Amino acid sequence: MESFVWIGFVAFFIAALAVGIRLVALGVRNRDPHALLIGLGVLGIGPVGFGLATVAQLIEPTRPDLSRAVLCTALFAISTGVIAKYLFNWRVYHPESIGVRILAFGAGVGVMVIFVSDSVIGFDLAFRNGPTYMARTSLQVGCLLWGSTEALVYWSRMRRRLRLGLADPLVTNRFFLWGLGAWAAGQGTAIGLGVQLSTGQEIFDLPWLTLSSSIHGLTAAIAMWLAFLPPAGYRRFIERRAAAHAVAA
Repeated sequence: MESFVWIGFVAFFIAALAVGIRLVALGVRNRDPHALLIGLGVLGIGPVGFGLATVAQLIEPTRPDLSRAVLCTALFAISTGVIAKYLFNWRVYHPESIGVRILAFGAGVGVMVIFVSDSVIGFDLAFRNGPTYMARTSLQVGCLLWGSTEALVYWSRMRRRLRLGLADPLVTNRFFLWGLGAWAAGQGTAIGLGVQLSTGQEIFDLPWLTLSSSIHGLTAAIAMWLAFLPPAGYRRFIERRAAAHAVAA
């Protein structure tokens, strides 16, 4: 089972790294703030933040000083990613809403306050189950599940337009995959947070929780890869299916 567990984590790391770099590059090259924000969100929460946090936890017993430094970097990356995703959700789905803007900026300020609090307390894995960890992770779950809901609602709307030939099948499918991937990442994180709140134990202390995180990570990895780096065969499948449904309608 341990080998399978690592497949999920490694797949998530590779997919999020590839997708995140691609989106950041597109955002910079095309001066597209939306691509830049979502790329920073994927990289910050995923391969940089989660990856370095995992390394920090693994080396903590033998290299506590190095572990704290790595964890500091990981928390900065996660904080950046969470803020980017809140801003993305606001700018893409509700750009005219003052209430949503206040929510996004309020969450961003909260994340920054938490990071500053961690710097005062000390970046130490001993505080992993403390109030700042719980608050930051709750905000992380919030931006992921919020983004998932928005993407799936938008996908539902685009499906109706697709049946009328008014939407691109690949873009429509991308919203579904993005919603699925964000849901998997958010749900996996929420389960881990709930277990830590109730038991005080870490992910790697409970084999079933580690497996759950791996499965959610693998689901998110597959969804992200197909959404932003789809193989030619998958693109043809989506286009053929859309054409068949259009003819049937």
